[in-house]
Amino acid sequence: MLLGLVAVAGSAFARYPILGVEWAEWTRYDSSGNAIGGGRIECDGSVQTWGTAGAPTGLTLHRC
Repeated sequence: MLLGLVAVAGSAFARYPILGVEWAEWTRYDSSGNAIGGGRIECDGSVQTWGTAGAPTGLTLHRC
């Protein structure tokens, strides 16, 4: 039997950014697909949020 793993950008496999090297963002959606909140973890580790941000999950990473 053959098993495969697929990692998708922004999935639960995402990790927290490396401070000083990366920043991250996430968006939370309602059941209709409307963005209802989200946030950013900045290069210095500070966190900015908007709306109903919830916990930072499904992070998308970017270089500082």
